[in-house]
Order: sequence, then structure tokens, then C-alpha cells
Amino acid sequence: MRTLILAENLPYPTFKGGDLRNWQNVNALRRVGEVGVFGLCSNDRRTVKPGTDIALWQSSSDPELAFPPPASAVARSRRWLLDPDGHPSDTYYSPRAAAELEGALSTFRPDVVIVERLWLHRYIAHVRRGAGRIVLDDHNVEVALGRQLARAGRDSASAGGKIHAILADRTESIERRALEAVDQIWVCSEHDRGVIEQWYRPAVAVEVVPNGVDLESYGSACAAPSRAAPAPATLVFPAMFTYAPNASAARFLIDELLPLMDVYPCRLVLVGGMPTPAMVDAARHDDRVVVTGAVPDVRPFLRDATAMVVPLFEGSGTRFKILEGLAARVPVITTPVGAEGLEVEDGTHVLLARTAAEFAAAVERVRTDRDLVQRLTCHGRDLVARCYSWEVAGRRIAAAVGRLAGRERVP
Repeated sequence: MRTLILAENLPYPTFKGGDLRNWQNVNALRRVGEVGVFGLCSNDRRTVKPGTDIALWQSSSDPELAFPPPASAVARSRRWLLDPDGHPSDTYYSPRAAAELEGALSTFRPDVVIVERLWLHRYIAHVRRGAGRIVLDDHNVEVALGRQLARAGRDSASAGGKIHAILADRTESIERRALEAVDQIWVCSEHDRGVIEQWYRPAVAVEVVPNGVDLESYGSACAAPSRAAPAPATLVFPAMFTYAPNASAARFLIDELLPLMDVYPCRLVLVGGMPTPAMVDAARHDDRVVVTGAVPDVRPFLRDATAMVVPLFEGSGTRFKILEGLAARVPVITTPVGAEGLEVEDGTHVLLARTAAEFAAAVERVRTDRDLVQRLTCHGRDLVARCYSWEVAGRRIAAAVGRLAGRERVP
């Protein structure tokens, strides 16, 4: 079986959650046949094929799809609201890239194409011309996220509330059409499968392909936890900050949590690309705040962490950052939304918190209670081994594409 992954960018080395999921999928699919990746980002420097058994590793050449985007692309991205059929995902589409994709399909001739995320939906029609079957890998159920953001905008009476409502309506329409145009749908959790089936009642199978991590790359399972001590606390939040819920979480940590942490020394390390101006300004004026920007590897920051703090209040899918923390035996403090879709229990695998005061209290528990740290880190890593390793995800992927291969091609 030949499989092609259509992605926003080439996924290795990994820099964000989407890369981690795509790289997981590549490594699972290379075990069942030939696999290739077509990335849309034209100035991606990750052009060296990571393995001789990867058949295709190609990027678009359209400068309009560069990252960061050129001024012309940014200007176009702001016009979607004026077009009754417009959507921010339009900026991911390029006729030049579509033609190059069709060329790659003609050469590689995949049996299955996996389209990363709804935001690449405009390429589905091009893929249909050159592939046997199409999978939409829905990293997030976008209708759920869109409705959450619309409610948050309305509840805060912000000027963007109406725009979020319009965006949510258009996203729902696009997601419905995309789900009707593919042969199989992948989601990250049973929770997301329930949302998809309740909202859209798709005619094709919805397969749960969990996010997974390469467990052994995060260190020994026998490492003794040593973080619970009355020393300065290092709180780590890894994220790509162009994603609105992550930017909001960083603002919560700076504006609401840090003021409660004056009773003992504390550092807040915000790890990841595209930090917001507010984050950079906070780091400039408060030496407790560290903003790293993009890093090649998050694991060194996890080794030094007292806890990972993940205060997400909107979102869908499941969080790779939490799985990475559990795999690295770092105590994780998150919200119910942050933990959504993961088979975690409060007090066993993670600590759940809803307010800044609850986050501060959880940090204090992790800082001083060695038995708690031992329980969280041991059970957390065991959970990843059982449910969220590459091996587990690989078995799900092989089974899903196997079932898809047994179907007749959709006309």
C-alpha cells in the first residue's frame, strides 16, 4: 500500500503538535507500505528526507505559502470576512501548490491520501483526481472549537464576538462538506468521535487514532522523581502560540497565576514558536518569565521542570504537550478542557485545576509532596505506555487503513 500525507509543512524535525502527529503517522505507515509527505510550506528547511524508506518528501514552491507568510498573503487573509464564502483556511490554498500536488500524485500513485486537518480542505478535490481513497485526519473537531470561541467572545462582549460567530458558522459548513467528500475520518479520541457523529452523522467510518509519543525517547521509566522539594519552582508551558487557546493560556499564566506565586521563587518558562507581543513584553519586564521562541527539542526544558502547567479553556483533540509531560515523568497540572479526550484521572495521572488559585495550590502540592509526585509520574508514564505510545497508535493506524483498503473506491 502506498500512502501520501498532505501536510501544512514537512513534519520532521518536529516543532509543534501537528508535526508530532504527522511524524507518528509516517512512522506507522512506513511499516505497512510506502509512504510519502507533501508539505505546503515553500520555505521549509526540513528538506532532507529522514530515512531511505520514505518514498516522497516534497514541499510546494509557491512563495505565497512561506512561513511566516509574506505581506501579500497576510493582506489576503484579512479579506475572508468580506467574501460570503470566505474562510481563513483559504490562505492555505494555492493553485500552484495544487498543481504540484497533482504532479506528485501522478508520480507516486498513492492508494490512500491522508489530508492533515480541515484547513487543507480545498485540496480534497485535487486529491480525488489522483488517489484511490482519502482520509481526513481531523486533529481538532473544528466545529466544537469554533463554537467554544464564539461563546467566549459573546460572553466577554468583545468586538470579536460577532466575527467568531460568523467564523463558527462557516467552519461548520466547510467541515460538513469535507466529511462528505472523504472515505474515512480520523479523530484523536472517543470524545471527538462522539462529537463528530452527533453533529454530522457522517456516512463513512470515524476511526479513533490516538496521539502517541515515542516513549523511550523521553528517558528511562525507572528515573526517580526529584522535583518535589521546597526549591524554586520551574513551571513549563510548551505550545505554538499562534493557536488562540494557547495564547490565552499564556496570558492566564502571566496575568493571573504569577501574581499568586510571590510567596516563593518561581519561574514560568513559555516554550514554543511565535510568542505574542504581550508574552515578549512580560519577559522583558519580569525576570520570572522566560520566553524561548521556537526550540528544536522540548525535552531539555521538561527535564528541569517542577511541573507542566496547561491552562486551556477552549480546544478540541488531545494535547501532545500533556502526553510529552507524562512520558517525561513531569507532574502535569491542567484544566478539564486540557485533559479532555485523554484517559487521565485527577490525582492519579494529572492534577485538575480551574482557577488561578487552584493552579497555585496544585503547584504548591507538587512542590512539597514527594509521594504525590511519585504517584503522578509513575501512573502517568504507565498510562502513556498503555494507551498513547507509538506502538498503540501504529496498531490503530494499520487497522484503519486496512479497513479502508477493503472498501470499494468512492466514485
